[in-house]
Formats: sequence, C-alpha cells, structure tokens
Amino acid sequence: MNDDKRKLREDGSWDLSPLYESPEDPRIEEDFKTLDESIKDLAKLLEDTPVEAGRGKELAEVIEKLSDLLRVANRLSAYYGLSGSTDTKASWALAGEMRLGQAWAPLDALMVEIQTLVRAQIADEIKKTPALEPYAFWLEEVRSEARFSLAPEMEELLANVNLYGVSAWSNLQSGLTSSVTGTFRGEEKSLTQIRNLAYDPDKTVRHEAYETELSMYPKIEDSLAPALNSIKGYVVYMGKKRGYESPLDESLFKSRMTRPTLEALIGAMEEQKDVFVRYFLAKAKYLGDEKLHWADLFAPIGKMPSGYSVEDARDMLVKSFNDLHPPIAHIIARAFDENWIDFYPKQGKVGGAFCSNQGELKQSYVLTNFDGSFSAIDTLAHELGHAYHGSRIEDHEILNRSYSMPVAETASTFNETHFLLESLEKTQDSEEKLGLLDGFLMNTSQVINDILSRFLFESEVFDRVGKENLNSQDLQDIMHRAQVTAYGQGLEEDSLNPYMWACKGHYYSAGLSFYNFPYAFGALFAMGLYKKVQEEGPSFMEKYDAMLTDTTISTVEEVGQRVGFDFQDKAFWEESLEAFLPYVEEFEQLVDQLSKPI
Repeated sequence: MNDDKRKLREDGSWDLSPLYESPEDPRIEEDFKTLDESIKDLAKLLEDTPVEAGRGKELAEVIEKLSDLLRVANRLSAYYGLSGSTDTKASWALAGEMRLGQAWAPLDALMVEIQTLVRAQIADEIKKTPALEPYAFWLEEVRSEARFSLAPEMEELLANVNLYGVSAWSNLQSGLTSSVTGTFRGEEKSLTQIRNLAYDPDKTVRHEAYETELSMYPKIEDSLAPALNSIKGYVVYMGKKRGYESPLDESLFKSRMTRPTLEALIGAMEEQKDVFVRYFLAKAKYLGDEKLHWADLFAPIGKMPSGYSVEDARDMLVKSFNDLHPPIAHIIARAFDENWIDFYPKQGKVGGAFCSNQGELKQSYVLTNFDGSFSAIDTLAHELGHAYHGSRIEDHEILNRSYSMPVAETASTFNETHFLLESLEKTQDSEEKLGLLDGFLMNTSQVINDILSRFLFESEVFDRVGKENLNSQDLQDIMHRAQVTAYGQGLEEDSLNPYMWACKGHYYSAGLSFYNFPYAFGALFAMGLYKKVQEEGPSFMEKYDAMLTDTTISTVEEVGQRVGFDFQDKAFWEESLEAFLPYVEEFEQLVDQLSKPI
C-alpha cells in the first residue's frame, strides 16, 4: 500500500482516486467533452435510424452508445456527489453537479426517441439479434415506460423546468429546516441539533428538546405548507398528463411492484401493528409511564457496548459474516482494506450514512459517521450489505444495474438483522440484552409503525391536494390521524408530532412519491430471508446470492419467487411480522426483570 493510501487509512477518509485524482484532474474535462460528443452522436444515430420494425441491429448500436455515455456520466456524478457529501462547502462540487445536470438534460428527450424505437420492434425480431439478448428485461421495461412519456421536446423542457423550477420547492424546505433555530436552555440550536436530543439519556432533556422542536415549526410552516402543496399538485398534474392513474400507481410502476403486493403489505402492517404496540408499552413501563411519550421513542435504555475502534469494527464484522457467508465477509474486508469507507464525522460532512455502488470500479463507497458505538458498527453492517448487493450485480451490463426501491434495502437490512441478533445471542449481560433488543425493535418499529403513518399521510394529501389548498393546520390534522392509526394504543395521543410532514425532505420530492413503503418491504423481506437461513442453514445463501443478482432484471414479485416467497399473499407479510414477536416477548421479560419500582 502506498503512502497516500496509508494516510487515508489513518484519517478515516475514503480514496476517490479510482474516479479522479483531484478536482483539477484533466480527465474531468476530457470526460465532459466525451459526454457532450456522445450525446450528440447518439442524437445523430437516432436521427438516422427509421422508427420501424426490423431495426434490431441499429437498436443494439444505440444501446452501446447509451451505455458508453452512462459510464462517463456516472463517474462524474459519483465524484462530485461523493466529494460534496464529505465537504458540503465545496462549491466546486456543487458547480460540477449543476454542470453535469445541464449537460445531461438533452438525454431526457433522446430517451423518448429510444423508447419509440424500442416500441416499434417486434419481440421475435429482437430475439434474433444476439447483441440485444442481455437487455431483454431492460427493453421490456423501456417499452412499458414509453406509454408514460411525452413528446421529446416536452421531456427536455421538463428536465430543465425540474432543474430550475420544481426543485426550488425542495430546496426551500431544505433551506428553511436547516436554518431555523430554537432556544434550548439559553442557547440557539438548529432543528437537527434539537432533534438529535431525542437520543439523550436524560428524560428531562428529551422532553424539553421536543417542546423546543414543536415551537420551531410555526416559524416556517406558512412557507412549507405551500411548498408541499405545490410539489404534490405538480406530481398529480404531471402524472395524469403522462397517463398514470394516480401518484401511487406511478410509484408502484417505478418500484416494479404490483398493487396486490402493496395491499398485502399494508394490510398486514395495519393488522399486525400491535406486535410493536406491545414494545412501546413495555418501553413506557421501563421509563415509568403508562404509554410511551413521543419524546421517548428513541430514549436509550439498558446498556449498549461502546468504545470500539475502526479496527475492532472490521474484525467483528468480518468474523460475524465469515461464519454466515464468506463472500459477504470478503466484501467487508475489501471495503476496510481498500479505503472504500469515509468513517469519521467532521465539519461540513453530511450526517447519517449511505452506500454508493460503483459497478465499473467493482467496488462501492460508504459514508458513515463512526463514533465507536455498537450502533455505529451496526450501521456499517447495513451499508456494507448494500456494498455486497453491488458486488452481486456488478457483472451486469450498465443498463441492467438498477434495482427498485423495495428490494434496495434487502441485503442491507439482512446484514443488520444478522449482526444484531447474533450479538444478542452472544451476550450474557441482561442490561446489554435489553439495550440491543431496544435498538432492534426501535428501528423496526420506525419502518413499520412510523412508515405506515407516512404512507397514510401521503395518501390523504394526494387525495385532497387537487381539490383544495391544504394549509399547515390541515396537514397537521392529516398527520395526527395517520399517527393515531399507525401507533394505536402504544403512544400518548397528546404527545404525537403533527409536524412530521415539515421535517422530512422526501415529501418534497417531485420525482419520488411514496418514498416510505419500500423500507417496510425491505425490513419484512429481510426478516423472511433471515428465517429461511435459520431453517435451511448456509445452503440457502446460494439462493440468496442468485436472488440478489436477479434484483435488477426482475419484478419485485419475481425476486420473491426466486427464494420461494409469494409477496401478493398477505400471510407472508404477517408471518414476517410475527417473527418479531419472540423478541418483543423477551424485551417485556427483561423490562419486568430490570424495571425499578416507581
């Protein structure tokens, strides 16, 4: 390992040199030039190709040219996006992303022409063109998408409108929520700082912080409500123009998922929500309350291991997954050893964690904010699950590497589930067991109960937004009803947060409605997979690998069939939810054992 890479390991930074050496790397300008020329070449190729059947050979040339320019664009996008995530003040990265967006805009119109060309081809004729064989699923998807496309010149216009107009509403929400402040114990704090106090071990701090948070939203609600109305109204209008029956149908189409699957999932979540209501009530009991207060949802209880180094994290994760499935452990070891990970929090770095698959490099980049806690290692297990998923699809052609949102969280949540539950089995410390179980059930309840509330909220907003102008009070009322339904008797109704629509940025995305249900899907699918491993042993992991490989070239329902699951059967989702019940019961027993008399 050279000195530069050794330095990156010591300061916990990732190594982006496989993309570009620096912002001044001459390859960047070369790639922008190549991208511009490739788009023009693609346009000329499409212009010279008649839209008629029997053009399989020409279509193969179009796909080859499209694939080439995607490789260049993805490399530029990854470099600017990843660089900006570790230094949000890097104006050059933001400028580069804007430049790339402008260069990319003409492709939206060209994609409509490609769709038109694809639709003109006869299926049998496509099969006779060997070069098109690897793209069978992609071609069928393009054929389906063509039904919802507008004229090429309109698509290019909308691409620029979205770039300069619609996204402004999202930017407004981001700007307002990041700049609003509240006074907490004599100090001005940001919304993020206040919301982070929800994890404070001091109950008084949590409750005071929550009251401060609620006092901050009225400062910005009169701007956020119109922004949300505008975004949702735009989605409804454009969806109808494109031919979607509803925003939900558009989201399902983009998710490669059928409505019967969603109805089975949501139905099971509504009927089995009491599994986690029991958890809420047990946690409330531990804290000395009858029902759980919203401010105590993330209250840390029990004892969580901490004080781990990055090297400890590597050893624990490699050992854990080597026992389960060595190929996963191999990817984890590579991620640590080859500087795929940016570990530590620092000024200007975004919060949270994510994984960016880079199929052309046959690696992934992982951002995290490692603090030495067990939770930080659990987060690494999650993100490195995404990296493993990336390794399973990296040999696909570039057009065949996109998986839909519902299956996107499969490998990550599976990794997290395995690592946490294995750690739970190993510990003999009751306080530690309580802490681990609380973390597991807390996170799962968020993707079941809270996600259910978000789905119900967004559904009602879309039903009403085209008929009336929803003000802040309307949105608060809708959110309150959704939370009452989703959390049931587990939470104090008077403590519910009616402003959850204001602080969650995903509601303000015009391109991704119903961002919520895929997370519930991923959590329950992962639990179903974990149960399979327990039943069938390590031999099941071969099916697991094959399933992950197929996620980018299959519908959601086909992915389930690969491992013997029927996603349209509500019983599958109910069984996955019921699989959490033993852990809730163990949590209740520990609470009874460890609770102090009030």
